Amino acid sequence: MAKSKKNQNALKKNNQKGKPKDANVSKKVSKNGKPGKVVKKEKPTAVTKPGKGSATKKEETKKDTKKMSVEDFFAGGFDSSDSDDDLDKELEAMEKVEDDAVEDDSDNDEEDDKVEDLVMSEASEDDQQESDSDDQESEVKEKDLELDESDNDDDNDSEDQSESDEESDDDDNEVGDDSTNKLNKDIKRHKEELEQLKKQDPEFYKYLQKEENALLEFDESEKEDEEDDDEDDELNSEDLEEMDLDEQSDSEEELDDDESGLEVLTKTMLQEWIQEVESTHSVNAMKKLLVAFKSAARMSDEEKMEGVSLVYRIVSPNVFNQLVVATMRNAPIVFNKVFKCAHGNKSPAAATRWQYHQGMVKLYLSNLIHLMTGLTDSDMLYVAVREAEKCSAYWTCYEKYAKDYMKILLNLWSNYTSSDNVRIQSFLAIRSLATAPVPKATKQPNYLDMALKNIYLTFVRNCKNTNAHTLPAINLMRNLAVELYGIDQELSYKQAFVYIRQLAVTLRNAMQTKTKESYTSVYNWQFIHCIDFWSNVLAANCQDESSELRPLIYPLAQVALGTIKLVPDAQYYPLRFHVLRSMTTLGVATKVFIPLAPYMFELFESPLLSKTAKRSTLKPLEWDTHLRTPQNYLRGRVFQDGVLEQLYESILNYYKGYFYHIAYPEMVIPGIVAIKRFLKKSKPSKQTKKLHDLASKLDIKSKYILTQRATIDFSPTEQEDVKKFIEEMRQKLL
Repeated sequence: MAKSKKNQNALKKNNQKGKPKDANVSKKVSKNGKPGKVVKKEKPTAVTKPGKGSATKKEETKKDTKKMSVEDFFAGGFDSSDSDDDLDKELEAMEKVEDDAVEDDSDNDEEDDKVEDLVMSEASEDDQQESDSDDQESEVKEKDLELDESDNDDDNDSEDQSESDEESDDDDNEVGDDSTNKLNKDIKRHKEELEQLKKQDPEFYKYLQKEENALLEFDESEKEDEEDDDEDDELNSEDLEEMDLDEQSDSEEELDDDESGLEVLTKTMLQEWIQEVESTHSVNAMKKLLVAFKSAARMSDEEKMEGVSLVYRIVSPNVFNQLVVATMRNAPIVFNKVFKCAHGNKSPAAATRWQYHQGMVKLYLSNLIHLMTGLTDSDMLYVAVREAEKCSAYWTCYEKYAKDYMKILLNLWSNYTSSDNVRIQSFLAIRSLATAPVPKATKQPNYLDMALKNIYLTFVRNCKNTNAHTLPAINLMRNLAVELYGIDQELSYKQAFVYIRQLAVTLRNAMQTKTKESYTSVYNWQFIHCIDFWSNVLAANCQDESSELRPLIYPLAQVALGTIKLVPDAQYYPLRFHVLRSMTTLGVATKVFIPLAPYMFELFESPLLSKTAKRSTLKPLEWDTHLRTPQNYLRGRVFQDGVLEQLYESILNYYKGYFYHIAYPEMVIPGIVAIKRFLKKSKPSKQTKKLHDLASKLDIKSKYILTQRATIDFSPTEQEDVKKFIEEMRQKLL
């Protein structure tokens, strides 16, 4: 019993001594000298060499056993009075138990109880062994000695602990003082740098005051905030959750304050800036306008305002309109003066001041893109596109902005809801961007290749649905795009060759497969509009025989004639007349003979015109908006009269281009014969009367050319004399 009580007292004492030394818990010291979070230190593991670990361990245990007795061990001290092998085993077992207790991070009572039970069981076994060899008198003496030694050890431990606490406090104070001095030095150096920046670059310092004021508001009061943060780290989880909620609410209030704290742009402020820019072309005043212009341009992008810092808030619509118009009107003027590129073919990126003021240009262009995407008013869009065109040389300096700008222009140019003046101005801006000078650093010489490709593809995408409402817009797009292909014929030839070849491949597949799907791929509005598009391009740019696009006339004519012959039914007569009109325009403009007359005259022999048509009360068919005749129009009088009227116009326009030609009498004979033969078979009507008059007109022109030709004395092989005769007849008849 005496032994067991002695062991329990010694164990409690050992636990009390071991906690401050073996708890492996320390406070983390932050860089600024403030106490940080409380963390546990991991116990370092002993590294032993292979093969010698067990020997070194035994030597250490033997060395320890020489300094430690069993009674002193349970009392928490060490003594070298006993060197028993049994004690070595007990010490090893106790070290394992003690290591396990230290490595365990949890401080619950159950694990402590297990360690106590294990130690008590080993102590009871030791008592049984010693009870056999020792008598009661030695037990009493040992007990008295243990009590005295335990008291001395307690006093020593308390002194050691107090000394260690004082040393740790002194270390914390020293670290805190060092970090405070370092922080004060950093604050002083930062203030000196800000003062130096204010003297060297006052404009940039003002900009920081407006945009990034938090960088300039560096104060020593931040130390107090850090101390408060370090103290808050020791709070429990519930307090941390409450703090997070408070911080979220504070951040939301700060955002609300920032939004409400924006300076309202007034009319007087704006007029002062505008007057200064217009009178002196001041760069500083222009920058103020651009900062306010940023707020105006992004008013419609409320959903994308994250990460965007604004300085001004615009309330009045009059101020908005005046700001936008004044900025767009003065920006190109100021830019041209700064970079000195108003009259020249060099890019502004080559200017000496470009690296200093290119941020101003970039700010304007990026915000102008946002403005153009958000505008809906037709007049405002027209002004924006017109003023943006003046900055074409600056758009090419930024490839990303140039592509976005071209997308916006193509959308405005092809949008059916855009007014005609906006669409025309958008095309002028595209042409200006395509011909603008490009910086040397870029790979491509200009943006013409990209403009040609995208303008054709945009036209094809938007001509799919053709009706009475969209046809005028499609015709305007086609006429505008044709002009763009005349800027660089060599580059235009590459583009035209690729797309005409695509049409030929599509037609060839349809002629080989002969399925409904293949016919549909040819007999649609996109295919027909493409033929019409390229015929207009060649007609506008191939009037000169030295034109680089002239070799494309023959393949395009073959594609057009093959389209007519693919399905020669009466149901597709509207498509036939569309193609005939396109080829007639091409032949007359380029002075190239395209044999279209047979595809007109064969209609006189068709069953539709040779048979008597049924009476019908339908409205006349709109031939310009139809490729396929509706079923209710077939074999009706309305459709028959429409075919005769279209034939009359096609024959007249076809021969009209050759009225002045020296071979006109021979060319017109098949037409006169075909018309007279049809008139003999058909009943008199309004349309037949028109055809009769047409035949008479062709005959009269033919007789006139014959009389003029009778006076010449050169043969058809003399081409120079033939050209002179044709030119004389052109001046007389046209």
